[in-house]
Formats: sequence, C-alpha cells, structure tokens
Amino acid sequence: MKDLQIRQLETALTEQFKGLIDMTDLDGRGEKILRPAFLSRALAALAVLEVTGLDREQAAACVIDGFDDQGIDAIAVNADAPHIWIVQAKWSNTGDATFDQKAFLAIKEGLKKLVTSQYDRFNKNLQPMVPALNAALGNPRVQITIVPALAGDRSLSPGIQQDFQDLKSEYNNDQKEILRVEPRLLQHFMSALRAGLDDPKVDLTARMPDFRFHDDPYLAYYGTLPAGQVASWYAEHRHRLFQRNIRFPLGLTKINSDLVESVLREPEHFWYFHNGITVLCDQLDVGPRGDLELSGASVVNGAQTVSSLHEAANRSAESVARARINVRIIPLKGTPANFDRRVTIATNTQNSVTEQDFRALDQTQTRLRYDFDVTLNKAYVIKRGETPPAPADGCDMLEAAIALACAHQDPLMSFQAKSEANLLWKDEAYTKIFRRPDARRVWRAVQLLRTVKHVLSSMQQGLEGRAGAFADQGEYLIGHLVFQQQQSWSSCSDAEWERLLDHTPALTEGALRWAMHALDISGGQVGAVFRTAQRFAQIAESAAAGLLSGASIPELAPDYQSAEREKRARQANAVTVIIDAGIIEEGARLEFRPIAGPERQALTGWLAEDSRRASATWVVSRSNRSKVLLWEWDGERYSPSALVLEMFRQANKPGPKAVQGTRRWFVPGQGSLVDIADKIRRESTE
Repeated sequence: MKDLQIRQLETALTEQFKGLIDMTDLDGRGEKILRPAFLSRALAALAVLEVTGLDREQAAACVIDGFDDQGIDAIAVNADAPHIWIVQAKWSNTGDATFDQKAFLAIKEGLKKLVTSQYDRFNKNLQPMVPALNAALGNPRVQITIVPALAGDRSLSPGIQQDFQDLKSEYNNDQKEILRVEPRLLQHFMSALRAGLDDPKVDLTARMPDFRFHDDPYLAYYGTLPAGQVASWYAEHRHRLFQRNIRFPLGLTKINSDLVESVLREPEHFWYFHNGITVLCDQLDVGPRGDLELSGASVVNGAQTVSSLHEAANRSAESVARARINVRIIPLKGTPANFDRRVTIATNTQNSVTEQDFRALDQTQTRLRYDFDVTLNKAYVIKRGETPPAPADGCDMLEAAIALACAHQDPLMSFQAKSEANLLWKDEAYTKIFRRPDARRVWRAVQLLRTVKHVLSSMQQGLEGRAGAFADQGEYLIGHLVFQQQQSWSSCSDAEWERLLDHTPALTEGALRWAMHALDISGGQVGAVFRTAQRFAQIAESAAAGLLSGASIPELAPDYQSAEREKRARQANAVTVIIDAGIIEEGARLEFRPIAGPERQALTGWLAEDSRRASATWVVSRSNRSKVLLWEWDGERYSPSALVLEMFRQANKPGPKAVQGTRRWFVPGQGSLVDIADKIRRESTE
C-alpha cells in the first residue's frame, strides 16, 4: 500500500509542480541529482500549500532549498496574521523518510538566524520575503510553525519530539505560545491529493438536535452546534474549509485573541456574545434526530471564528466543548446562479463595531476634538473611516492613544501600543492614558513620538544587526524612554518645548544606546523583548535607570555600526586577496543580498521584478582586476561596490555616497566576498 501511495505522490508532485519549482541552481547536474532534488522541493511546496492554502504557484515561490538555505526548504509568511511557516522536507522513494538529529539541528539554527534578522546568510530565494518576514517577526503576536514534511508514515521519534519540546520552551512561555511543530506525513499528503488541490471537496458531518428550517424562497437550516465540533472541522480540513470565502480565499485566517479568551474564560456565554457562522454546501442530508451530512461544504462567513475556536481547543478542549455556536446552513441545490457568491459577499461586507468606535462617542474625545479646533486650529479625527488630516494639520484618535501610551510612566502601556493597540480602548488602559487630557498635551505627545520615529528611521541607515532590528521594532519603547527623560514635556513653555524637540535626536540616540546596553548585558533575542510584557518592562526599566543615572552613554558595539563594518570591509581588500588566491572559479555565479533595513526597503521590490538583477558572474582579466562582476541584468562589468551603486541608480532610489559591495555579493555556499577573503587570510596564517 505504501509503495502505491509513494508512486501516486511522486506522480502528483510532478504533474502539479513541474515548471514551477526553481531548479536553476542545479543546471548541468545529472538526473540522479535533479530528480530527488525536484521531488524534495515539490514536497516542500505541497506542504506549504497544505498548511496555508496558497495556490501551487505561490507555494512553489516559497521554496528556498539549495545553497545557503540554512536548513530550511520553504518559508511562507502572512504578515497580517501574523504567521510564519518553516518547512523542511524529506523525500524517500520507498516511503521511509524520517526526521533525524541533523535535520533538527539545521532547522533550529535556521530559525535562530531568521529571528535574529540574519537575512543576508540566506540565498536569493528568501530575499523577496524579507519585508514580510521582518514585519511578522516584529509583531508580538507572531506565531511560528515548523513543518517537518516527510514522504513516510513514521511519526517523529521520541528523541526528536523531546528536542522540539526543548526548542519550544526557548520561545514559548506561560502567557504566549509562539512556536509550534506540525509534522505532515505521507497520509496527510495523500488526503490532500484525494480532496483535490485546486478545487477541494469538503464533506462535513454534524449533529444539530435543535435544528429549524426556512424554505421560502430557498431552503436553509439553522440551530446550534457544540463549538468543539466546529473546531474539529478546521483541524481536519484547514484552509479547504473556506474555499468559497472571499475574505479568506487562501485560508490564511487570523486568530482573534479576544474571541479565544472569551471561549476559554466563559464558554457557557459564548453563544450570547458571538454571531455564529454561515455554511454553504452543494447538498445537505438531514436525519430525524438532527444528524447532518454536508457535501461540498464551505464556511463563507465566520472563518476567523472557526480558526479561533480551533486555537482555543488546542489550549483547552474541555472549555471549548462546553461552548455552543449558532450555525446557518444553506444548501445550494435549487438556488439561482451565483447565489453562493451573493451570500458570501453580503455576509462579509457588514461593518463590525469595535471598542474604538464606542470610545469615539465618549465625551472625552468629543471635548478633545473641540479643544483641538478652538485652541490649536487643528483637526482631531475620532471616527474610523474619516479621512485623517495631513500630519501638520492634526491627528486621529488612534495616533493620540499610542502617543499617550508611550508617554505614560508605566512601560506596559507602550507595550500594549506595540502588541495590540486595540487593548488601549479597554477601561484598564483607556482611563490611564486619557486621564484629564487637553489638546496641547495630546498634540505635544503626538509631535514628540513622530519625531522619535523619524530619528530612528534616519538612524537605521547606519545600524546593523541587533541594533538595526531594535531601532526598527522598538520605536514605542524608545519613545517611552524619551518621554521619561523629559518629565516637563507637557507643562513647559512653548519656547522650552521647541528646544526639547530640537534636542530629541540626541535623546533618541541616547535611549537606543542604553536600551541596547541593557539588552546586551541581559542577553536574549531582540524579538523576545517585544513578545512578552515582562521582558519589555525589564529592558525599559533598565535603560531608564541608566538614562537617569547621569552616567556616560554606552557606545554601540562595532558590529552594530555600519560605518565600522564598512571600514573593516574596505581594509579587507577582498577582491585582490581572492584573485591572488584563485579561490573563485571563472564564471562562478554570485548573488546580491541587502544587509541593512533601509537597503532592503529600497531594493527588495525592484530586485524581485527580475531575478537577473540580483545575479552576477565572476570574471577576471589581467588588464582589469577590479571590475570582476559581470551583471546579468545589463551584461556590463563592474566592481562590487560600483555595481551596488548602479543598482540604486537604476532602481531610482537614493543610495549611499559610498558602499562596500564585497559585503553584499555572495558566492552561494561560501559566503560574501569579505567572508571568503577573511577565510583565505586565516588559513594562510595557520
């Protein structure tokens, strides 16, 4: 049976992904190498399709297997959810693929490089994903799922399961589960193939003893189901359950944390607090006791509710089993053409009311709007959907709430602004940050936080590594520290206020340096600071103590400073060292990989438009030992640094006055030109 399944899987992988998987890195290799490599990459793509719902072409684009994949075969990112899937695939012609210790250590190290923003260590296939990865990893609500994808029927061994449990304990805590492991085995892939990849057919069963029906003009059933039963639908079918849902066409459903907490905290009240879901099906059979069989079913409204119930069931199946949910089922047999689409659109375009909307009715906000207008001659927008004013002309209520949260003496207020801004509208936070506000105080808070953000954005040009990541993710923590240094910011005279704004760049730099000092002393990852309130508060309080101590501001480590690393690269004289050693073969392919955040933002989109833009060939001649790169994009020769500057010019982006291209051009499997030159020097002195 297993032999037949492997044969069917191999056929399906070939049919579904032939021509979609990038195999150019193996050009010239024999079939004995190409075939298993293709099947392994196609299996990784199928795993991505299975766990995310991306289509075949999108799933294939997630594959990064090859030189410098850092133990990861495919990565899928949903920055909005936010969720990252990391896949390592193992193909076996005999159906005996397993996940061993070497595979575990490789994916563990690859995960660490992602979390610490070492994107330049990965090959060119990852680079287009970096903006989305950075956004997801910078979000405290991020979830990361490791997917061992095995062409075999054996589960992970007890030893590997324990290794993954230890790895999860490094990332997870009592308040937050960030890292999960979801193996996909041969049976999972066969189920996906049987259901169909492009147009999956989902059959559901349920028991609804209290069912009622409505038959004019079209038949529909409604009633309640145990929430655990609905959660089990998602566990079995995942994204295929939402095939007709226009809001979640790819199944990348966002978990609603409030809904999860609601069902876990008060399962008996869940029915009263939530609207329920709508299910369409091609055919429905109903037994006399309410046993339902749905053929060709799809949840067209309530996808977020369903995925959130599944999330809650993973935490406490007992609580979810005590909750019930309203369910409406509409069989499409006998309905007019396009009726399914009309139902789907209608049920997904009803505006929801949020806590922020209720706060817009609060007298405090109405008074602030009047105060802004009369006192400052500026606009203060309090309703969602209204056009926000130009930055110089005012702000909206959300921007004001975030600024006031950062200004609060409790660092946890700024953590809430970073993690889930919607929590700022709850009584616990709202009454603290909007306590006796006036227009001048609110407007000053907004101006100061805007200035901090602008300064940090400018500073990122000269920052790398952990400091670059901290400046990118930590604007609210740094803003909080700047507010704490200037306790009189809201009460000082207008003249003093202008001087404070002028001094803000220095205050911001000092705050960042003290924050990095606190992080370096305590150890740990940058991302961990913004994932848990406890860690956020520790760094904020330690940095604030340093700022207020009067001690000298610590210097940033040399590895955090672009200027210092560029200087070292310049001194390395990498091209000459490599040419003299003859270590790179004539015609070798090189890849361009951006280093700093602003560089990625400027070039990533432009590079992704054509793969030739990030590729060059190593060419050396006696007459010209500097122009060693033949750019695939225009067929011209450049020095590594000149080529980087030319890329900025052609991308129509402002670039640096000078740059060390040897840090940015990589030979896959060997490192950057600077890395290679440094290795040559070390070996020559041994």
